[in-house]
Amino acid sequence: MNRNSARSNRRSQRSQGFRGSEAGTRRITDLVIEGTWLAGVVLTPLIFSPRNSLSFYNDPKYAVLHLAALVIIAVWAWEWAMSRPSSLWPSLSGALGWVGRRPERWAVISVGGLGLSAVISTALSPVPAVSLWGRDSTDLGYELYSFLSLLVVFIAIAVRMRTEHQARRLRFALAGAGTMAAIYGIAQRFGWDGLGPGENADRVIGTLGNSIHFGSFLLMTAMITTTVTINEQRNGKYGWLIVGGLALGAQLAALWFTGSRGPWVGYTVSVVAFVMIGFVWLDRRLLVRGMGLIASGVLVAMVIGLAPVPESDGRTTRDLSDLGFIFDDSTAGSIGGRGPIWQSALELTRSRISAPGESGALTAARSLTGYGPEMFFYAYPHGVEIEPTGTIAQNTHNYPLQLLMELGLFGFATFISAALLIVYAAAKLLRIANRAGKHGMWFSVTIVGLLAMLVGRGTEQMVGVARVGDLLPFWALMALTISIVTIARRQLTENSEGSGKSRRGPRIDASPPPQSVFVAVALAITLLAVGVLYYKDFQSLKASAVARDAVELRKEGRPDEALVKYQRAVELDPGVQDYHLQVNDLFRKAANEAQIAGIGDQAISGWEKALEAARRYEERNWKAFDTQTRMGQAEARLVSLGRTDLVNVARDRYVRIADARPSYPSIQTDAAQGLLAVGYNTLGLEFADRAIGMETQAFPNPRAWWFRGVALENLGQLEIAATSYETATERATNPQDAKDSHQRLAVVYGKLGDPVSADQHQRLAEAIK
Repeated sequence: MNRNSARSNRRSQRSQGFRGSEAGTRRITDLVIEGTWLAGVVLTPLIFSPRNSLSFYNDPKYAVLHLAALVIIAVWAWEWAMSRPSSLWPSLSGALGWVGRRPERWAVISVGGLGLSAVISTALSPVPAVSLWGRDSTDLGYELYSFLSLLVVFIAIAVRMRTEHQARRLRFALAGAGTMAAIYGIAQRFGWDGLGPGENADRVIGTLGNSIHFGSFLLMTAMITTTVTINEQRNGKYGWLIVGGLALGAQLAALWFTGSRGPWVGYTVSVVAFVMIGFVWLDRRLLVRGMGLIASGVLVAMVIGLAPVPESDGRTTRDLSDLGFIFDDSTAGSIGGRGPIWQSALELTRSRISAPGESGALTAARSLTGYGPEMFFYAYPHGVEIEPTGTIAQNTHNYPLQLLMELGLFGFATFISAALLIVYAAAKLLRIANRAGKHGMWFSVTIVGLLAMLVGRGTEQMVGVARVGDLLPFWALMALTISIVTIARRQLTENSEGSGKSRRGPRIDASPPPQSVFVAVALAITLLAVGVLYYKDFQSLKASAVARDAVELRKEGRPDEALVKYQRAVELDPGVQDYHLQVNDLFRKAANEAQIAGIGDQAISGWEKALEAARRYEERNWKAFDTQTRMGQAEARLVSLGRTDLVNVARDRYVRIADARPSYPSIQTDAAQGLLAVGYNTLGLEFADRAIGMETQAFPNPRAWWFRGVALENLGQLEIAATSYETATERATNPQDAKDSHQRLAVVYGKLGDPVSADQHQRLAEAIK
């Protein structure tokens, strides 16, 4: 009885502390977790790799996100262990009792389901290691490690944020981060970037390294800044109207300088949503004040935009006139230009492709589980009819569609349900806050701003690309909406019904496990978190710095020292394809030089080392396109140097390379070249014909006609070969292709006994410089 009474008193004190000043009532774990999510939300968009420091601009962002999530997990585990819970696992009845009929809590459950879907999709991925850790270090955010990190921060904020003070701190942090990033972006526009590569940029990248991601971040913080200013002014702080107007103006100016149409449209939609929702649920004076603040921000942005900027070096800017071409299919960067990507994604969703050796049941299950995180890049080529430019889409340019592709119907459904439940819970809160009158006005203003922001962000993400720099603020704001609903329901209900209503505490088992069990679990979780952080993030940062040193050494003409550095980077972070390819390049270069010099043994050794360097990454990711191409080239060279044991290996590799991108004429042409190099003329002819079958007037393919001629010449069909070479000369867009074709024609016509034509083509070849 005494123990239960003491626990009840502690719960009562904590509850009073959460509703009051928070002084002296919060546990250290609570403070650490809140400090961690605040630091993560601020630093992830702002931090980046300074110039010449790391190999990848966003490496520090990934490290901060992962650190924040792992700290939250470890500290939460110790808090749980020290609270002496009644069991290791929560009961189903207890979980259902907590959720009840509260849509905001069902939203948290849906996000938990989203995380589970990501784990399942990773386990069933054709390349689980890539789905777990990521494919391209330039732009991560969808691989399981980062994705779960985002969801951990979301759940921590949604479940643990309990007071207006905490909500206010998070909103201030985001508004401040947006203002700092905007000022940095404006400085780039006017020719200064002391740390990064963004000086004199016509489309500023800010601190996010990409103008689209930067614009996406600013469209969220601009609306948060607006509602923060309105709420502070309501408390009599009229100076905030000036501060807020200037901060908003800086963010809108930087948003304009990004030249990103998706964020422009998204912010416009958020303003319209703010006016429409505010017209229904806000006091008219507050709505007018908000509209006036937005107008003043636009005015400040216009003043900044009219200031003279350094002369452009030939780069182009975008203005409002570009919006008129947003659906123009001929515009590469337009929404219409995303049509082939969406068509491919929808086709792949309808007709699932299978990985080699994959069972029919697993292929069928991909409708539910998706292709796996980071797998869209490898699936995309199978969904397009013909891709003459050779471009591979790395992202669907549509966030829900990306989830549908990579996490399947399960992931898509849980995300959509979470979003709809959050909007529904916020809409219900507006009715409660409206009945509460002046006391509910803070909640009304905050929720109206959050809903408007989510509508604008949702619109932008229908055509945009999201990465960790803007994804973490997005998930944090989704969680903030849930927390505001929870805080408001409790406070407004208590104010209307009184705070004396008893709360039933959790049922305590008669004989809970000993505390040592919980401590052991918390210790295991902490050690796992430290291990992951060290072996993945810390080692990745070290590898990135070492590889950056190698770049400088290579520029200075010190390839041997650069090779040692790149090999060290591979040891530190073997999951980065670029490090392996750099090692491969250096060995290839040495092998080429030896081959030209006639040093056969040294050439063979160099190509074998180049092949081994690429093979090390193939063991981690057998789908990697560039790695497969480098291996095929190395094997073909070794065959030419006498390694006949690799003939069939190279043949099979080039067939796989072509099958992995069946709608790419350039890849079919490369496969034809490789097959001819290892003596498979009939197969080479087949793939050259495949490439020619995809040729269009806008995209001629003289190389395919050239290799078709080579195959036919090798097969003794000289007259048809001559026709192919003639076509290659007609299609040639650069002088070297034409010269090579004329030279082969001279040889073929000589074999055919036509010296006049042979001399004619020889003279044409010699005339081409």
